[in-house]
Amino acid sequence: MHRPLDKIIRWVYKKHRGTPHSDLRREAATMSEEERLGEIKELLREMIRNKCVNPPGNEMRSIRTLQEYFAAHGVEAQVFESDEGRGNLYARIEGTDPEHPSLMFGPCHVDVVPVEDPDTWTVDPWEGVEKDGFIWGRGAFDMLFIVACQAAVFAGLAQEGFRPRGDLVFLAVCDEETGGLFGAKWMLEEHPELVKTDFAVTEAGGFPIAPSRYILTVGEKGVNWKRLTFRGEEGHGSMPYGTPNAVLKMSQAALRLSRYKPPIETGFIGELARGLGLNRLMRLFLENRYLVPLAIKLSARKEMGMAKALHALTRMTISPNVARGGTKTNIIAGQATLDVDIRTLPGQDEGYVMHHLKRALGDLAPEVEITKPPGMPTSLGNASPSRSDFVDAMREAVRQCTTPDAELVPMLSTGASDMRFLREVGTQAYGFSLFDDRLKLSELTALAHGDDERVSIGTLRLTAEVYERLARDFLGP
Repeated sequence: MHRPLDKIIRWVYKKHRGTPHSDLRREAATMSEEERLGEIKELLREMIRNKCVNPPGNEMRSIRTLQEYFAAHGVEAQVFESDEGRGNLYARIEGTDPEHPSLMFGPCHVDVVPVEDPDTWTVDPWEGVEKDGFIWGRGAFDMLFIVACQAAVFAGLAQEGFRPRGDLVFLAVCDEETGGLFGAKWMLEEHPELVKTDFAVTEAGGFPIAPSRYILTVGEKGVNWKRLTFRGEEGHGSMPYGTPNAVLKMSQAALRLSRYKPPIETGFIGELARGLGLNRLMRLFLENRYLVPLAIKLSARKEMGMAKALHALTRMTISPNVARGGTKTNIIAGQATLDVDIRTLPGQDEGYVMHHLKRALGDLAPEVEITKPPGMPTSLGNASPSRSDFVDAMREAVRQCTTPDAELVPMLSTGASDMRFLREVGTQAYGFSLFDDRLKLSELTALAHGDDERVSIGTLRLTAEVYERLARDFLGP
């Protein structure tokens, strides 16, 4: 165990040893925000240092860290090992009313992506450095800060004797970054009676998108990766004339895919426009599919992050990203493959994907073998309701933490998350946290999987506060 977390655990034991349970509520109520914030910061830094890079994962390091943290607060948490060195952590505060809706903090994943080149970082990506009002490190933004905030709020509520009307569940999982097969999906298949709840809050939302406007992630695009295989004829590289070259076919296909324009759909972007409170002219631009390309170009001049989001949220996107081909420089390529990242809107199925993929390839289509890369599950676009009593409760929690006129702006996530597994079993899941204004939207969207990944101390404070208010108001007596 690293010294900072050990220090927290010793402090918690010392502070509460021998304290009557009835007095814990009073102590928790008077505990300063700074004390809780200190625990969140050290828990976050500890998980960064655990270096749960996926693959291979080794997430049990952070799962044990969370288990020890909960134990220090008197919270019993169960650990479920889904593979060697990999596991998931579950805890529950049982509700008093079986008819009241239940809420999950999570699933929050503790695995992180690799760091390609540590030398391109301002700080050591694995040290959890606190600098300039931020905690820096791989996974700080995606999504260890949410893990730390949800764990601290859950532990605090449990310790004070909070009695919710509906169950409050905490679930930390492994393997989200490579598909979730050993994490959220595994838990839902192996222990559905434990982890199925009515509502869930997890990554990623709460970005300030305009004054007093915060993103609420209500759904996500589907993932439909494809592998395109091209055939040629091997021959001597010194005499290429007339010999079919698989690499040339692949390069032509990549260019066609990058230039293809799938149909524009405005349903989800129209809801975004209304949520932002834009004037009629701006709404016209975003709700008319013929004007959307112009709106994207205009947005790019001011805020590239918004332009990228508008582009992704109005169509199926096709991105050829990994090319392999040939065996030796002096041998004409007999085979080449192109891995393509395809993201679909809700309602766009396999038939839709294949139709437009073949249209994009044109006369190359008959020569291409189209398959799914091994080990990568396909998911459909999915969404939860953007209007409900629970959404109202989230909005009210944000208003209590920010301004009385704050609004939540429904948006689809362009990436896949564990929320898709929850929605398949009927849980209404939302990306919900709360960011301060230290970074612009374009800077925030660049943090996930990027260099100098970090999260501000102000965001830690706001996110913990909004989770606590939501739990108390939605589940409280």
